[in-house]
Amino acid sequence: MSESANTTPIVPKWYDDPSHSLYLHHSDQPGMILVAQSLNQENYHIWSHAILMALTTKNKDGFLDGTITRPPASSEVETKQWTHCNILVKGWILNTISPKIVESVMYNDTAYEL
Repeated sequence: MSESANTTPIVPKWYDDPSHSLYLHHSDQPGMILVAQSLNQENYHIWSHAILMALTTKNKDGFLDGTITRPPASSEVETKQWTHCNILVKGWILNTISPKIVESVMYNDTAYEL
């Protein structure tokens, strides 16, 4: 037998653990609208509460408050997964912001910076 046939790939814990902050469900898509009301210049408090509740249910609220940080570069697989999650959260947030406001925040690198 070849050596590669005997090795089993190591699957990170977050691939199968819905309670892990880097877990992605197959239904998590960037086009999802998590909050029905768009952020505008008059409804920040209501909108921020609604988006925080929505992200908390998906275990992604740490991307907003900065507690889920980019892993070290030495952890390539985890860094890649963090990047996927960060972009997904940014998309969810941007989908709930009025076009005028999106223009000013679109190019921030992290969800936390939004």
